[in-house]
Amino acid sequence: MQGENVLNLLQKYGLTKTQAQIFIHLIKAGACSVGELSKSLKTNRMNIYRNLKSMENIGLVSVIPGRPMKFSAVPIDIALNTLLSAAKSKVLEMESSYATILEAISKISEQQREYTIEAKFRFHSGRRPIYAVMMQMLEQCRVEACLLTTPSDLICLSLCGFDEALKKLSAMGIKAKILTNIADEKIARVLRDYAKYAVIRHAEVQLKTRLLIVDDKMAFTSLTVEDSINPDSENDSGFWTDSPQYVGSVKEFFNIAWRNAQDASAVLYYLKTGKVMEKIITFNEVEEYHRHLVDVLERAENEVLLYTGRFREPYLTRDIINTLEKICSRGVNVKIITYLDEYSQFLEKISNTLMAKIKHAGFESASISFIIIDESESLVCCFLSSNLGYIAQAQGFWSNITGFVQVLEKVFMELWSKATNPSIRLAEIQFRKAIKEMPEVLAPLAKERGFLFKAPAVVKGSSGLNHKFNLTLSVKGSNKPIIVCDYLPENNDVEAALVSLYVKAMDVKANLKILLIPTKEMVNIIERELAVAYGIELIDGLHPAELCHKLLEIIAL
Repeated sequence: MQGENVLNLLQKYGLTKTQAQIFIHLIKAGACSVGELSKSLKTNRMNIYRNLKSMENIGLVSVIPGRPMKFSAVPIDIALNTLLSAAKSKVLEMESSYATILEAISKISEQQREYTIEAKFRFHSGRRPIYAVMMQMLEQCRVEACLLTTPSDLICLSLCGFDEALKKLSAMGIKAKILTNIADEKIARVLRDYAKYAVIRHAEVQLKTRLLIVDDKMAFTSLTVEDSINPDSENDSGFWTDSPQYVGSVKEFFNIAWRNAQDASAVLYYLKTGKVMEKIITFNEVEEYHRHLVDVLERAENEVLLYTGRFREPYLTRDIINTLEKICSRGVNVKIITYLDEYSQFLEKISNTLMAKIKHAGFESASISFIIIDESESLVCCFLSSNLGYIAQAQGFWSNITGFVQVLEKVFMELWSKATNPSIRLAEIQFRKAIKEMPEVLAPLAKERGFLFKAPAVVKGSSGLNHKFNLTLSVKGSNKPIIVCDYLPENNDVEAALVSLYVKAMDVKANLKILLIPTKEMVNIIERELAVAYGIELIDGLHPAELCHKLLEIIAL
């Protein structure tokens, strides 16, 4: 049976095309990660993840924990039986609700016949005829008039008596709302007159539509408005209606736009004084954060302060790294704080110039990233993870509100003062990798020299207590270790590691005590003196072979 036929048959069982493709691929290729499926099926990771989650809930795939997490298909017979059971349950549910739905629909039909009102639609063309209809609607207004339109249309309306119509409504105590995009001083002058009789708000988007709603009973709509201020223009059209459904829908649209708009008085103040208007722009997708981040970086002229939870995707992308490289090369002062780990994928691909701008945060906070540009604008993003640990969404905002930018800058500089040189952290990461690989390298070398090697090892001391060491070397035929060795713990507390090793080694009567560390620069004078006093050898190194060589050299002595 051809693959296309199988795909069609699975869709008949209730799967979407993407779900069917995923299931077939998992059957053919075995367990796969989200990234592997995305690459093979040539679709985005989020689409793959959502479909996998849906299929997991149905019982068609199972999760294999790990890094990365993988998904496998259940046997085909189990999958088909699962889909058949779901379909049968759906049919039974539909049959059980048959009578209830029939009765409910019958009642709706009766109510519809009883209350049906014939709605009217009238189409108009030409600007003066349209304005005449709008003025007539305002004359009939008794509760509220709502107008959404372009700046040019408001200027043109001012030439045709719109301000007088607003004045009459105000005198009668009738509310009027105007929503537009306040782009420049030209429209600002007109709005200052309108503001005496109406409430005005500024919409951030460039409006291209005209919408007048009166008393929630009638509406006039122009889907596109010619961008001119000629009252005699014939290139203008629209329609009037009193359809309750249509009027209700456009009023809801107006209310949403109104709630998200800014009071015009603030915008008019900024235009009058020449200051930049302070505002906030929100977003809820990771891709939007990436786009905003590249935009603000490209606007940077003097300074960039970036805190990013991790130095890898999805917190950063290759495009963002390239943009950071560009602004560094043109002299922008860049400071970056991040939590460096073994998965920091971009570290090996950046220039020394950019590397010099990075500091390591001493704490893990992968859920948030923020940036301050030229002390004038900021971008904040909170990454939201799914139950499977995959970052599925982001919530964030851009803002140029001075007070917020200043607070965020102080937070960054406080973190910067406590962050550490990345070379130390990178040495730690390399050291952790080296000590994981070290036992495999050391085991055959120790065997050649007649030692029994254990890593890790538990040794019972004279006190009767069991002590754990990272590795031990002992002479064949003897249960007592002659050499005990620990690695510097991840908290980098050298003093505590020295004390712990000394106490354990004394109890097991070890001949030689060794503490492995990334670099000697991490050990201060007091800690060095303590190591000498305890008779503990300090061995530093970042590679398995290097550590083994130094360890065996000390043993030979």
